[in-house]
Amino acid sequence: MKPKYLQKRAKKHKVIHEFSGKSHFFRVVSDSGKEHSVSIQVGCDCTYMGVQGIANGDICSHVLAVFEEILKKGNIKLTTGSEAMVQCKRNACKNLVRPSNRKLNEVRFSSGESQKHINKKREICEQLKKEGKHYITEAMFTKGGRADILVLDTFTAIEVVHTESNESIEHKIATYPEGIKIEVQRC
Repeated sequence: MKPKYLQKRAKKHKVIHEFSGKSHFFRVVSDSGKEHSVSIQVGCDCTYMGVQGIANGDICSHVLAVFEEILKKGNIKLTTGSEAMVQCKRNACKNLVRPSNRKLNEVRFSSGESQKHINKKREICEQLKKEGKHYITEAMFTKGGRADILVLDTFTAIEVVHTESNESIEHKIATYPEGIKIEVQRC
């Protein structure tokens, strides 16, 4: 039986869902303010999970039973270190982008962009590089839409805008995959 103090501490944490794909990624903020990344990947071979569960965004009772057992006994060994977690997040985010468009940490731009737009994009990418974050510029999503900069570490699409209207930006954002956070940077 897992000590009760861990369950008490867990109740003090704030859990923020970041992204769901094959794995589910969360940011957990402890009561001291320190942030941690948590990922979970579950599956079941039942019909409910394969047909209804995934399609409806629900999990089956079998997986819930496993989670309850883990909560009750807490006897699972975790093996993923922080570097492996970051790489797992990067891979999940990268898989949202068309394979032919996955140029990592390279500043690319299209012919229709203004010099101010290009300069701002370069500035943002230089900062991301200093922070050790991976990104894709001109990221074309497999299910539609194109982001100026996609930050793989945080599932964030950065849109650099100069003269675009709010309606134009909202329309563009509507084409992004579900779960991608949006950040607008004006140049």
